[in-house]
Amino acid sequence: MESSSWMDDPWRSEPYEEHEPVPAHWLMEYGAGPERTVAYVVLVDGRVVDTWQEPLQDSPWRNDPRVDRSRRAWREEPQPAPEPRPWVDTVRWLEHVVGGSDVLTALTTEPLPDEEFELPELAVGDGDVVARFRRAVAHLDGIADAFFDAELRTAFRRALTAVGPQLFRNGPSVDPAHTAAAIGWTLIRANGLKPPVGPLTQKELTSRLGLSSFPASRAHAVSRMLGIPQPPWVRRPLGAMDLEVLARADLLTSRTRREICSLRDAATAAEAQTVAREAARVRDLELDLRHVS
Repeated sequence: MESSSWMDDPWRSEPYEEHEPVPAHWLMEYGAGPERTVAYVVLVDGRVVDTWQEPLQDSPWRNDPRVDRSRRAWREEPQPAPEPRPWVDTVRWLEHVVGGSDVLTALTTEPLPDEEFELPELAVGDGDVVARFRRAVAHLDGIADAFFDAELRTAFRRALTAVGPQLFRNGPSVDPAHTAAAIGWTLIRANGLKPPVGPLTQKELTSRLGLSSFPASRAHAVSRMLGIPQPPWVRRPLGAMDLEVLARADLLTSRTRREICSLRDAATAAEAQTVAREAARVRDLELDLRHVS
């Protein structure tokens, strides 16, 4: 005996259109109240002999407690989980490194100019303070010329101009070599130039300046005066440069800014790709909706 499909069954009362689209289950809406319907299917020996529908409110099922339990989970399609955005933490850290989102957006890789040291206005007229500034500048210039370049020398000089008045306000007791060591090591770290990347260790810097020990407390003071405390939720991402975060783009060399711009551009590209994928999924869903409507 040849088997026949239910579509060929003569007992079926409704016609079947082969190309009639059947909506996906998650597109079927089942509202509450009088719009809900009860469907009846009459089978004789497994064959459909009749079907009809009537409003739930007009049926004997309207007060049946099982009606409220009839809604299946698949009728409420869950929202797709958003794609992870690992670059968000990277961008947040970069913004803190350079001093804000606007600074990060506008950051370029132009090298720092070869600037002369600018004596702070507070030091003008005080011969002793000016002399200590000059000795500190000589120490920092010697370190930059021997181990680094003109860009870091400019960064050293800018940092000394920024924090020198506060460091030298205690009078002759402040050794310019201690100030130079504190500023030098802070800027070396801020530009990711600790060994093995850079050529100079903290011990070698201390020895070259004629000091018996590194002035750690003064270095902490310099970092505090130059920079902004890093919030605990801002962390350096894996693979990023190990930098002393000062939130001062004007103290970063072109090498450091190139690394930052590279991370920034990679994060921007990753965001654009994710947005494009999500937009494509929305378009595909809209096409599906038009197909089944």
